[in-house]
Amino acid sequence: MRNWIPDHQEIEWQFDATDLESVERWLEENPSVSGLAVYPVETRDLADTYYDTEDWRFYRAGYALRVRRDGKNIEATMKALALPEDGGLKKRREISEPLRSGGARALATARGPVGDRLRLLAGNQDLRPLFEIRTHRKVFELRSEDQADSLDASAGEVVVGPEGDIRYKEENSVSAEEVTVDALGGIHEREMGHVLAEVALDESEFSGDDEGARLSRIEVEVADEGAGSYDGVAGFVGHLQSSLELRPTGTSKFETGLCVAGLQPAVAPHFGSNEIDASMSAGEVAFAILRRHFAKMLAHEPGVRLGEDPEELHDMRVATRRLRAALKLYKEVLPKRAEHYERDLRHFACSLGEVRDLDVQLERLAAEASGGGEVMEDVVAALEEQRVEMRRRMLEALDSSRYERFVASFSGTVRRGRRPAPTGPILEVAPGLVRRRYKKVRKDVKSLTGDSPPEDFHDLRKKGKHLRYALEPLRGIYGKPAERVVELLKSVQDDLGDNQDLIVAAGLMRELGLAGDLPPRVSFSLGAIAERYAREAAQIRARFLGSKELRALEGGKPWKKLWKAVEKKAGG
Repeated sequence: MRNWIPDHQEIEWQFDATDLESVERWLEENPSVSGLAVYPVETRDLADTYYDTEDWRFYRAGYALRVRRDGKNIEATMKALALPEDGGLKKRREISEPLRSGGARALATARGPVGDRLRLLAGNQDLRPLFEIRTHRKVFELRSEDQADSLDASAGEVVVGPEGDIRYKEENSVSAEEVTVDALGGIHEREMGHVLAEVALDESEFSGDDEGARLSRIEVEVADEGAGSYDGVAGFVGHLQSSLELRPTGTSKFETGLCVAGLQPAVAPHFGSNEIDASMSAGEVAFAILRRHFAKMLAHEPGVRLGEDPEELHDMRVATRRLRAALKLYKEVLPKRAEHYERDLRHFACSLGEVRDLDVQLERLAAEASGGGEVMEDVVAALEEQRVEMRRRMLEALDSSRYERFVASFSGTVRRGRRPAPTGPILEVAPGLVRRRYKKVRKDVKSLTGDSPPEDFHDLRKKGKHLRYALEPLRGIYGKPAERVVELLKSVQDDLGDNQDLIVAAGLMRELGLAGDLPPRVSFSLGAIAERYAREAAQIRARFLGSKELRALEGGKPWKKLWKAVEKKAGG
């Protein structure tokens, strides 16, 4: 589009066209459609080069990275990889910034919204060019008819120059040659208001294309995201599509370019089978679990690096926890190096946890800040400053040679699996693994009283989580009894998790209040908030002591049904 917007939602329709000349004729013969006036503007030759890292970090983050050369202008863009909706409509995030030159080096030194995200995503990885697309584009603009009337009343004829450029011929002494495209653009903005949409007729060809594949497409992009503009453009698109019997595109130019170049990226690497069934050995089950959660860990890493969605960090942290739990649970059937992997994961999980804990507290304080005035604003500002530092340390850990070595070594281990020594069947090994963890949970449950400190409740939560992690992969083997106990443990984890979050929040408020670098009124408010959090946590613990979930964990029906299923499978 004519106006550059750094970060916005692109709204456009895309259609395949076997004959763009017929589309162009239709546009010329229908200068007014659905209340919109159609104006030819210009022709452009575009050169798009797409980039990614060797391990596809942009693709895994849900973006395509493109550098576009449009005449003398060069622009870097990150486009979200959104699937088309009905009728060829696409709505996706688009982040752009101008560059002084093209190529990976210019991208690496960019200091705008794309360059900043590039450094977060790529880390110490280099960019590589994937493929290039060259496009010859004819552009038309859509404007409302009442704005078009103002142009016709105050100006002369719009004409097309010999090289396809658009010129404007005054009724008086100004010739067509004296009014250029830039001047016309200025006249448009002054006399016609904003462009509502741009219609592009594209003829594209791909680098590395030995079979002569080409794309002919029509793209209609909304310029103004207002509802009124969208509705008007949608009416035009519907008329265009029905009149020319256009077919919505099935694949994007990016996807076509990957296909032509023979590239097959994946959101996460494939390490082998992660399916689990009753016929497998304990070692096979262990490696299936490790593959499953390692792939999830890597899949969320790009989102963690970008830092725009806190849930990405939460999910990556959970994946590291599950990996550590599996390494401990199945250590007898895993290679000796598993202990080293567990230490590495604990180190990285600590870096993730520091940021995640602050995310949780900042989310909690958002409601406090909305009604707490300057006092809570100061607290939030202090926590956000801490988060910036914790995030910097986390990114250092992810960019470290230790992390790179861990990923490379662990990838090889889970791909190879266990060989050559066999291990016992999972139906024989699982009962002992599950029972040991349940005994720890039941012991903690029996020891809980109204006088138990918060730490005891947190310890029960951790042991319940370890039992849950042991059972979850085995639900396909033990069926509904295992699913019921997993649901029970999840409920307990949520309740005691709220308790722990409040305990941590209360401690954090006290710590900030005693730091000495805040005004007295702020310190007093933090102390009051800490006391309120402590009371709310105590109420959660009191309710938990009288809950059905606690009684079920002590040896109720869910556990008895599960153990009956476990023994039946082991004996069958």
